[in-house]
Amino acid sequence: TAGLAGEGGVMHSAESIRARIKTMIEGEAPNAILSDDAIADILKREGVDIARRTVAKYREGMNIPTSSIRRKMK
Repeated sequence: TAGLAGEGGVMHSAESIRARIKTMIEGEAPNAILSDDAIADILKREGVDIARRTVAKYREGMNIPTSSIRRKMK
């Protein structure tokens, strides 16, 4: 699969990033829904160089709704 660069030149597979995003969203508290920006910031702190737009693309590819829709659902 395609990959994303991380700290120190370490590569992260797109599949592992998607799995991490899905896990983060599944673990959201109803009063603390994560935006794409927040997810990108968390991943950057974990050493993954990813843009908000890429997070949105991966989320949409997994048929996960936006944060505002998830907030209404929960």
